[in-house]
Formats: sequence, C-alpha cells, structure tokens
Amino acid sequence: MKVFLYGNTLNNSYNLTIFLRAKGIDAEMFLDDSSSLQQDFPWWEDPNLSADHLPSWIHYYRVKPNLLFPQADLKRLIADFSKCDVALVCGWGPIIARKAKVPYLFHSFGSDLNITCFTDGILEAIMNILFFQKPKGIRTHLLLSHLQKFAIKSADKIGIYMGYQINPYVKPLGVLNKTRKLRLAWDIDKYNVPENHQLKEKYKDYEVVYFMIARHTWKSVWFDLKGNDKFIRAFARFVKERNLNVKLVSIEKGYDLEESKKLISSLGIESKVEWVKEMNKDGVRAFNSMSNVVVVDQFWHDQWYKRYPSDKAKPKIGFGSGSIEALSAGRPLITVFFDEDFYDGNHPPILSAFTEDEIYQRLNESIEMGAEGRKKLGAKGYEFVKKYHGWENAVELHINLLGEILEERNGKMRE
Repeated sequence: MKVFLYGNTLNNSYNLTIFLRAKGIDAEMFLDDSSSLQQDFPWWEDPNLSADHLPSWIHYYRVKPNLLFPQADLKRLIADFSKCDVALVCGWGPIIARKAKVPYLFHSFGSDLNITCFTDGILEAIMNILFFQKPKGIRTHLLLSHLQKFAIKSADKIGIYMGYQINPYVKPLGVLNKTRKLRLAWDIDKYNVPENHQLKEKYKDYEVVYFMIARHTWKSVWFDLKGNDKFIRAFARFVKERNLNVKLVSIEKGYDLEESKKLISSLGIESKVEWVKEMNKDGVRAFNSMSNVVVVDQFWHDQWYKRYPSDKAKPKIGFGSGSIEALSAGRPLITVFFDEDFYDGNHPPILSAFTEDEIYQRLNESIEMGAEGRKKLGAKGYEFVKKYHGWENAVELHINLLGEILEERNGKMRE
C-alpha cells in the first residue's frame, strides 16, 4: 500500500508519515507553502531539518498553492500526488487529492473541516469586525469554503479527533455514515528527556511553575476558544489569596496576546507572570521536563453555545496537542475535557476545569497535593496518554481506515 500524505497541520502529517513507515507502510509526505506558520513545517518538530535538508520521503514544492487556478508547480505536485494507492490528507488535502483523482481519507483536527460551514465563517467575520478586530481569513473562506466542502463530501472516509465537530460540521455535510473517531498518534517517548539544567536552575526556587502552552485567542467565540482570560482571572485570585511563590510562564503567541497582557496588568499580577518567545518542540519539551511544572492548556469560551447550540449542555472538547505533550512528559495538566466518548468512556487523570471557579479550585489542588502528589498525577497521565495516543496503537486506526478504503474500491471494481 503506497500512501501519500498532504496537509501538515501542527506536523501531524510529518509524524504520521514516520509512524506509517515504522509500521512497514510505503508512505511519503508532500509539503508546500500553504501555511504561513512555522509550526506546520517539519523543522518545527525536528530542528535538524530545514527547507534545504529533508529526507527523501518528503517532497517539498515551494509554492503557495492557488487552489482555484493551479500554478505550474502546484500542477506538478498534483500530478506527482496521483501516483499512490490511497491518500491521507488534512488541511487543503481533500482538494489536492480530488484533483489528483486518488482515493483518500480526510482527517480533521480543526479549521479544515470548520471552513465548510459558510454561515459560520461569515458570522465569525462580522463578530470580529464588531470587536474591532480584522476579519482574518475571510478571503480564503469566501473563495474556498465551497470547494473544500465538496472535496470533503467526496472523501472515501473521514476521521475526526474532537466530538464538537460532529453536530455543526459532519452532520450538515451528510457524511456521518463514513466518519470515524480517530486519536492523534504521538511519539510519547520523545518527551522522556532529562530535566533541562538551565531552566531547572532558573526556576528552582518556585514551588510551582504554571506553563501556559495555549496561544492567546479568547475574546471572540466566533474566532477561537482558548479561554486564556478565564485562567488569568482565576490565577490572579489564586496568587492574591494564597501569596505563594509560584510563577506563570506564558508564550507570546496568539491574536489576543496584547489583550492578555492588558488583563494581567489590570489585575496587578505582572510580577507573577513571565513572557517567553514562541518556541519549537524542543523548547516545549525543555519546559515540560521541569519537575515543578504544571501545564495549562485551554478552557474554551464561556458562551460556546452561541457557536455550537446543539452542544448546549457542555462543549464536546477533548485534548489539544499541548495537553498530549504535557501528559507525555508526565506532568500535571489543567485543562477542559468533555470528550470521554473518544476514550472508551474514561475521563483522563488531569486537573479538569472549565469555569473560572473550577480553574481556581484546580490551582489550589495543584498546591495542596504537594510535589509527590503532582508526580503521581503526572505518572497516571502518562499511562493514560501512552494507552490512547501512543503511536504504536493510535496509528493503527488510520491504517485500518486506509485499508477499508482500498478494500471498498477494489470491491467496486470487481463488481
């Protein structure tokens, strides 16, 4: 089975290609300049790689693709992409695979599926304008939403990683019958690294360092739902009431970064917060290596139901990649989680929180359990993530679906 991958959101295709090859699958990855984010290129995951230094199984076409009117380089990519048995795609991959006329499994981690809801995108743009924010991505949405929608509907199989995608996106597309639940395949052992000596020395006097890994995008429910403001407010209450020797380290990343800084200033907790530059995966692993770290991920917007009214009881949100990284490193994790259906009905061993008050309570628990309690919780989290996201098991879900596609295609040909 020759498998080609396209769409490198958060390096998912890069990692999946490595895992598929380790399983004996003839897999190759196709890369272009469709993303402006460094986190979508292999060298973000592996600093030994660069645009001019890539393994032979990565085919890099230095073109920002015009999917409506393909340029010569994009036509060459599509022609080369057609030489596989089956494709595993995300991002704009459904459009590429359909143009290449190959069978394909579309797997979605977020906006590549969300963009199919044209009304949702228009509302997002309007709300951003009302909040005096630039309507980001509106041109792409207007031009490509319908093209992406048709390509996803044409997919042989669809895989999703989050329960919130089902009601607003999968069902309206009429593709529920060919949609399957997947879990991100992760190289858990990459996070078993020695404690970073420089960071250990820098933060050794703090009882706990809270490492906020989520990007700062929280103001509008119509754009992104990280909920950083809820954590910041809860953290301010926590440090003022407890007067503990703790630190919040946050990454300078996200559309609402300046708003977060203003909020921190207005709450008078600037001395308790440290800002660090955006980092690659080695930087994340270094922070997660510290024994006194508690990782903070995402909490969603309190008015999620305006965007997802069919999930009004609670948002169906599971693990982001930052949460998986924290658990892989054996660190305690504070984040929202309501997606037990993707984990055999089990709730992960984390400090689960959604509301501001719940976050405050989990912050207190993270201190009261002490260093030994945090270590035990981190160990339990590691076992959970190893079971459900360890690549050796999780990639089999993808392989099985790819196999199903080929079997069904071959069956139709025999008929």
